[in-house]
Amino acid sequence: MGFLRIRPGKTTTTPPSTPEELRLRHRRIGLAWDFVKARHTTRTWLPTSSVDTFRKLSDYVLGASVAGLRAADQRSPTWSLVLTYELELRKAAYRFVRDGDCACIDSAIEKAMDSPKLLTEHFVVPFTLGKSFSPASGSPAHEKGFGKGKQMPSWDRQWGKSSKTPEGKPICFKFQKGRCSDKACRFAHACQRCFGRHPFTQCRFKKEAGNGRVPEESARLGHDKRSRELDEDKVEDWAWERTGELAWQKCEVECQEISSDEDIDKVAKPKKGAGLWGDGPPLASRLLGKRQEFADGFGLCSAGRWEPHKRQCAASMPCLGFAEQIGVELLKILRSHLDMRALAMKLAVGRVQSTPFSDELISAGRELLFTALEFAGSKLPVRERQGGQPFFLAAIEEFLRISGDPDSRAFYTSSNSFAKGVRVGPNAKLPRVPAVFEKKIKWRQYKEEESSLDMERDNYLSARDHARLVQKQFETEAAMGCMIEMPLSEAKQKFGDRLALASLGAIGKKDGSVRVIHDGTHGVGVNPAIVVRDQLRTPTAGDLQTVLQVLPGAWFGLTGDVARAHRLVRVAEEDWGLQACKTDVRPDHIWINTVGTFGIGSAAYHWSRLMSGVGRAAYYLLGQSELFILVYVDDLLWITRDKVGIEKIILTIYFMTIVGLPFAWKKFQGGVDLAWVGFELCLKGSKLGLSLARSQWLVKWLSDTADLGRVRIADMSAVLGRLSFGLTALGHLRPFLGPVYAWTAAMTRKVITGNLPKAIILIFKFLAKALADGGRLASVPPAPGDQVELFRTDARAEGNEIWIGGWAMDSTETKRCRWFSEKLDHVSAPWLFTAGESYRQIASLELLASLAAVVVFGVPVQMQGRIHCSAGTDNKGNSHVVARLLTTRLPLAAFLMELAMQLQMVGANLELYWLPRLQNQEADALTNNDLTRFDEQLRQRFDLASFKGLVLSDMLACGTELYEEIKVARQRKAVQHAQRGRKSDALKVAQPWG
Repeated sequence: MGFLRIRPGKTTTTPPSTPEELRLRHRRIGLAWDFVKARHTTRTWLPTSSVDTFRKLSDYVLGASVAGLRAADQRSPTWSLVLTYELELRKAAYRFVRDGDCACIDSAIEKAMDSPKLLTEHFVVPFTLGKSFSPASGSPAHEKGFGKGKQMPSWDRQWGKSSKTPEGKPICFKFQKGRCSDKACRFAHACQRCFGRHPFTQCRFKKEAGNGRVPEESARLGHDKRSRELDEDKVEDWAWERTGELAWQKCEVECQEISSDEDIDKVAKPKKGAGLWGDGPPLASRLLGKRQEFADGFGLCSAGRWEPHKRQCAASMPCLGFAEQIGVELLKILRSHLDMRALAMKLAVGRVQSTPFSDELISAGRELLFTALEFAGSKLPVRERQGGQPFFLAAIEEFLRISGDPDSRAFYTSSNSFAKGVRVGPNAKLPRVPAVFEKKIKWRQYKEEESSLDMERDNYLSARDHARLVQKQFETEAAMGCMIEMPLSEAKQKFGDRLALASLGAIGKKDGSVRVIHDGTHGVGVNPAIVVRDQLRTPTAGDLQTVLQVLPGAWFGLTGDVARAHRLVRVAEEDWGLQACKTDVRPDHIWINTVGTFGIGSAAYHWSRLMSGVGRAAYYLLGQSELFILVYVDDLLWITRDKVGIEKIILTIYFMTIVGLPFAWKKFQGGVDLAWVGFELCLKGSKLGLSLARSQWLVKWLSDTADLGRVRIADMSAVLGRLSFGLTALGHLRPFLGPVYAWTAAMTRKVITGNLPKAIILIFKFLAKALADGGRLASVPPAPGDQVELFRTDARAEGNEIWIGGWAMDSTETKRCRWFSEKLDHVSAPWLFTAGESYRQIASLELLASLAAVVVFGVPVQMQGRIHCSAGTDNKGNSHVVARLLTTRLPLAAFLMELAMQLQMVGANLELYWLPRLQNQEADALTNNDLTRFDEQLRQRFDLASFKGLVLSDMLACGTELYEEIKVARQRKAVQHAQRGRKSDALKVAQPWG
């Protein structure tokens, strides 16, 4: 028997640094009080569930009233202020209980949250009196301190130095003074400041750092000991108690890239949160079990990330008055020249082959816009196009600037603007725009052979076979100012070592032309030298679901495509040589790209930044109109639910046209049912799924492959990628991919073609049938409301004692609740012992208990939205499995498939919440055959041996054989070497996806 020894005293740990850490800390506090309640049952001031009590506190502190509060000057409360207020709430709640003002912690916390005095004294007043200054007006006095570091001893001036590399390896201190020459040293030989391969004494940042200052370009590099948000004298007031740890003051340790708060022109960068953010937090969506912020493709500051009624408008932001008035005047022009609703219908049915706006109409709109900008005081050449580009970049910048957009300078004024030409990337630092994009933290790792430099490369076979066609296409591009042909000798003289002659590939199109791919990776080493610092976010299936939930009853949508999107961005002349190629028609001549190029790593980033600015400008015209605009690279989507919204759609298309955005008019489609980037939206029935073309392709491939019984492993990997993307909109079918992933991963690349196991054939046939029988679309559930907990389950496996049990939460009294408790054995569950002892399958048993609860208890007809179901287990695995709807383990995968299909039949979504056993005592008692808490007449029976399910019995029957084959294949793969196949045989070339 063990002993628990508690020592008197108090120790503390670091405060939570993120909202999720705060939620976790509140959960632990609640669990601690629940443990006290279990031990001291006479403590009436403890609620039934303290976890639920502190969950309410988390929701309040992290909600729109506290952490999500935003002032008129766009300030938001600091994290330290939020934590200080949260601490005062808990102190007050405990004080209310101690003084007898409240009989229970539950009511005490609610009283604290409702207290205007606490809110005013500890949150509103500090927030209101907090310092505020505009970055554009310069830094406040003494922002860098008072120079006390100059009087410190040299050893104490350690600002910005780190003890570890970004990979976490300790840095050698002897090396910093050049004293360590041991090549076998177990510490990293890297500079403590910039992590370069030189001692600290030779670091170029050392001189400035020695004066107690961190240079701007290396701000926040290394160990930041000078947190300005926290008063260190008050650390003890809000430190978190934790047994066995010392008190740590707020000290942020981070290793980041060298960055600056200023752009290339020494202008302060707008931070995240700058711009016209709406009221409260932005919309959120769910994808693969994860909650994420809504993305419309136009950046973090896009108005489209908020519900229409929460967007900023001229009434709340006077700076939008100009844009909204422009929108009103443009609508007048449109109404006087054409029938806007009739035009929308023509676009929807694809009857528009060229621009529907006459030259007179476009000129009228431009004149209105340019005149208004000049009247507003613009000094830029708003009436001119720059560098042969189709855009009026100066006009776009001035429109964005007047509207208060944080990234307006990127279009004309900045040194690396779209008007002057953007940098490709090698030997040039790409921009970081925190107000528009999240920070990129992961990059592709290139192989050494891909990074090697070779000035001249031969074209791939596809380009050599179509050399004449490629040459003709380049001549057309040259006529548009996008390419230049010059002798190779002249190019070498002009660009020198910045000339990279890349290989070309050519992919055929349906119209007989080819898409030329510029290989900037292999041999030339351009892409490996490019570091894009901003993370691009495009809309997902989860974001489309959110749009349909926010706009219930939406009845019209439109899709459009931008012509030659990546070729619209001008590149700086000094980087033209990095985008060189040849066609083999004239061997002594080469072609130079002067605009963005397919195959160059930074092309997509520059286009996304340009398009996001144009999209935000269009939103500024709309105010709070009930309209959503989304963009996926160059594919646009408009959705509305009222007649006025149709006119606003035409308005935004007209505005984009007059500022120079070229549309591929013949590609416009829309109506009630529309396809967009492979997804299909059925607005009338609020359904989302795969487009008809893509689902037909998948049905044919799956059926043919299942009938053949063999598959190329390379093709299987490619189809898995397509299925993984497509089934993000059909979550109930995702569990069927788990076994396929496991089998494909186990196959060695030496196995060019493999025989399909029976289980994989069964899955292929089921998926083909599901997609062919109308299963390519799934209903979008209503917006999640208040979640209701329906049942709790548990499982136990100890030797031959294997039980599952659960009870429906029909009442607060268990005697009035339905329940089940079943014992399993070798006959009813032979899969239990395939891994040895039965306890190894506890996760599968837990999920089987949840499945049994769904089957025997059912889902009430009146239930809508997401169903909150808690399952008692001592691991969190099943909650993640059900959230992601994917696992490669058997029989867990079989139970997940059946559970997903059962829920799909009743139109429900399930969320499993992990509960500690202390809160799941009733279900735990059922697995121990303790039935005293329940009424025998309300018992439900679940016979696993006779339960066939929709797919369960078939998957369990052939799943064991599949995983035995996978086990053997993995052992074989471990001793074999991989072989590379020919790219010309790739599925994307042989069979493009619809």
